Amino acid sequence: MKAHSIRAMAFATLLLELLCLRTACAQRQERPEQQEQPHQRGPSTAEERARAVRIAHELENDPLAKDAKENRDWVIQWIVDIPDITVTVCDDYFGTIAKPVRGRAREIVNQMVISSAAFMIEHPDKVKDEQAIATAGLLGSLKTYQAILKQEPDARWPYVDKIVQMRDQGKLDDFVSDTRRKCAQEEEEPDPDTIRAAR
Repeated sequence: MKAHSIRAMAFATLLLELLCLRTACAQRQERPEQQEQPHQRGPSTAEERARAVRIAHELENDPLAKDAKENRDWVIQWIVDIPDITVTVCDDYFGTIAKPVRGRAREIVNQMVISSAAFMIEHPDKVKDEQAIATAGLLGSLKTYQAILKQEPDARWPYVDKIVQMRDQGKLDDFVSDTRRKCAQEEEEPDPDTIRAAR
């Protein structure tokens, strides 16, 4: 199976507390020589990919299941560890995320990473289609959010409610396109600290 990758955009806000996904990916890019060291694992196996897809769909349908946290932690760490599937997404999809993270935001946002990886595994012909990957990931998050609300009505997140409404109105594709464009622009902007230091 071909290596699957999605170009990293900016995403650290929520996963920083859990597994520092962005940091791990950045270290791979900045120090490629580390990939040759014995502690670096090889590509994902067919069994692992099947497990990741199964977990992704289980978490979308029942994100608060007894084993959900354990499964979620496993698949996120797996994505961090393997060299052939790289998933990071821009946190702008979820507006302003409170720090420290409150409610069920972690489960909802992490699901975008997990569902994106599952989509890439299930659709190897679309591994370079960043629009399709981001849309699939966001749809997974929305499904997770709505599943959470069935068990915890107080977990309502008004910003995500607006995205659900966009989905229902057929406007999600435009939202994803606009957000991807915004993320790309932010990625290209120079570091303001560097500008000040240069004065």
